[in-house]
Amino acid sequence: MKKNEKKTITGSVSKPAKIGKMKKSSVRVEKPRKVLEALAMEQTFESLKLGRLKNYLNMSVAPLVGVTDEEGPEYLTMTEALADDLLEVTEIDHGGSVPNLKVRNLCDKNVLLLDGEELMGAKQNRVLNTTVLVAGQSDVVVPVSCTEQGRWSYKSEKFMDSKIMMAKAARSSKSSSVSHSLKIQSNSYCSDQGKVWEDINEYHCDLGSHSSTGAMKAAYDQREDDLRAFREAFPLVDGQRGVVIFVNGEFSGCEILSRADAYKLVHQKIIESYSMEAFRDKKESLGKPSAKKAKTLLEQISSWKIERFKSVGLGEDLRLQNCESHGNALLVEESIVHAAAFGQDS
Repeated sequence: MKKNEKKTITGSVSKPAKIGKMKKSSVRVEKPRKVLEALAMEQTFESLKLGRLKNYLNMSVAPLVGVTDEEGPEYLTMTEALADDLLEVTEIDHGGSVPNLKVRNLCDKNVLLLDGEELMGAKQNRVLNTTVLVAGQSDVVVPVSCTEQGRWSYKSEKFMDSKIMMAKAARSSKSSSVSHSLKIQSNSYCSDQGKVWEDINEYHCDLGSHSSTGAMKAAYDQREDDLRAFREAFPLVDGQRGVVIFVNGEFSGCEILSRADAYKLVHQKIIESYSMEAFRDKKESLGKPSAKKAKTLLEQISSWKIERFKSVGLGEDLRLQNCESHGNALLVEESIVHAAAFGQDS
């Protein structure tokens, strides 16, 4: 071990009891929903161990590796479903609607669409406003935000995977506005579209990138060399199901999926999303974060305040809040399928 290298700190590796299982009794006691949600979050973090923290420039990343059996429903990612023509994403009709897209799952398996993933094509590029698990052989209208302000004309009939996830600060801001919308009207997953466009424009200004249609993807394409360096600095590790990330020494975000095979297909998207933040917002920090700090943060996230809403797909959409930090998670079959937590934006 190198002189200054920290030892890996791991969480509990004991397998937690399955939610809702109770000893046989003549009286069945139903646990309150909030208790089940809190248990699901707690068990998710207990199922992971913190890997070795790595540093590159002003970004630090620790992998979260599974140490218990995977729970909950099986699913394909949006990336693999689109690649195999098992998923069809279109405008809701020929005229289109900026905040909505139609998703048709053409296979028997569930398909997971992640909050912040971008779809390109049709009348304009969009990102998912929240995580949605689409049941096999079903159609659903999903809430989205526009990430290409200057185009409203068809490039293609169907959407493709743009292979990027919304840059972290813009994604965090979008998630916060969706949570606010849900509090006002419980079935509304609308974002503040004006703020989304403003955030994307700020990225172009800060990074010196340009797009004639204001497309977010152009900022990624024009900083590919920088992004490649970050990808190489933080490679996927065996059994990885998530990640915790620091920028400028401060907590930036945490992302978890329930299945390692699914996580490995979105790892690059997640790293790039936070990398965009890192190389546009370089600041002096008091020092590199420690594994102990990362472990403490994970323990805190598992106990954040939770509000529950019906998902537009399978399961329930959980909105997480802790002072200025926030996030969202998808609960299906009493298991967390996906969770994202964002640190306070600078």
